[in-house]
Amino acid sequence: MPTVLITGANRGLGFGFVELFLREGWNVIAVARDPASAPELHALASSNTGKLTIEQCDLANFATIDALGAKLAGKPIDLLLCNGAKTNNPSSTIGDTNYEAWMEAFKVNTMAQMKLAETFVENVAASVQKKMFFLSSRIGANPPAGMILFRSSKSALNQVVMQLSLLLKPRGIAVACAHPGFVKTKSTADMGVFTADESAAHLKKVIDNLTVENAGQFFEPDGSTLPIVTRQTNAHAFGAKAPDAWKEQQKVWDKQGGR
Repeated sequence: MPTVLITGANRGLGFGFVELFLREGWNVIAVARDPASAPELHALASSNTGKLTIEQCDLANFATIDALGAKLAGKPIDLLLCNGAKTNNPSSTIGDTNYEAWMEAFKVNTMAQMKLAETFVENVAASVQKKMFFLSSRIGANPPAGMILFRSSKSALNQVVMQLSLLLKPRGIAVACAHPGFVKTKSTADMGVFTADESAAHLKKVIDNLTVENAGQFFEPDGSTLPIVTRQTNAHAFGAKAPDAWKEQQKVWDKQGGR
């Protein structure tokens, strides 16, 4: 049976994923920041002995990601499902930006996602399905004002996913991200279009159809796609550098330590 590792698994969409993958016969590694306060997960584990394991990991504390990586070393993981995220400071007022909160948003929503990919890449590479899937948000590109911290961290995540897809494709690893839809969860005050179970079911279909050929994309819940990043690649644009020149520039940066 295939194995999935799910972050943010103790509630909302993450918990919906746990229930869905268990029903479909997967082995599930459910990751939560505080497993002791996740009674629903423990109840599921009791009724799914040997199929569901619960692990602790705080995405804001990279040492816990390293510890989990060491614990799971050598274990094939068919799907790394990065669902955990942080939503904070929706204020749109110029002058009261909480920069500490902004750094935390980037650490959890962007940097920790890269850290998860780097930590578990060998586990994924050793599996049969070889997939990484990240929960992003349309809000990373939506034009209305507000939620600068969250929007910018998700926009940056999309770039990370794009880069991972390019760098890991030679190893046969398919990487993509998706918007879950407007989901009824605690963070949305139970407002939304989908329940967590419905969103999980839609995204599971996207994951099932993910290959290295269609990787590197931003998927909608129905399987359609939106541009994942702005591709500013017009070789004939005023002041643009020719594609071959970028290769030479990369060699220079590599010699300079990757600046």
